[in-house]
Amino acid sequence: MKRSAEIYKRVLDHDMNLLEQTRNEMNPDVFNNAVEMIARASRIYIVGVRNCAPLAEYLSIYLNQIFDGVELVRTNSASDIFEQMLHIKPKDVVIGISFPRYSMRVLKAMEFANSRSAGIITLTDSIHSPICLYSSCNLLAQTEMSTVVDSMTAPFSVINALVVALCAKKKKQVQKNVEELESIWNDFPVNSPDELNPADPDVKMKKTSRK
Repeated sequence: MKRSAEIYKRVLDHDMNLLEQTRNEMNPDVFNNAVEMIARASRIYIVGVRNCAPLAEYLSIYLNQIFDGVELVRTNSASDIFEQMLHIKPKDVVIGISFPRYSMRVLKAMEFANSRSAGIITLTDSIHSPICLYSSCNLLAQTEMSTVVDSMTAPFSVINALVVALCAKKKKQVQKNVEELESIWNDFPVNSPDELNPADPDVKMKKTSRK
């Protein structure tokens, strides 16, 4: 039990160090450029596979609440990428997310977007990451592998910062979208079976005895 407690403290301390590194090394001009590119995009494509797939999906959920035309590219092969990005145009933006071990599929998506003169933003760990070959807007977040688990705390935090900055930039649109969603939820209640209120602190659990 004591060893488990030591592990959780060590992991949290490690994540906090990665967050601090990411904050100190983030270039504000690059971050601002990423916000502007996304805000101006006609369509936004998000690509991330394997350990980066949760990051891509998380970003797509929130960008969909701000913008029309957000496409989460789901890939099992390079051909899947080309099919889903077939109609990409110069005014579109692709956000590629890749951390070690870097994905060839994401690299191919960046190469394809570059061939169509689309805007490219990367979220990765280093300017030496292969996907930076096709991007001049590289958001860097620190991540390290600890045994079998990759620490993705810093990349998630960078994504949160992007979403908050975009919400501030598109405040009226976000407010309109939220109001429209609330209206839809009122007219078509779909969340009640799947959402719970916080537990009442005064309610006590009944103890059950094992026979």
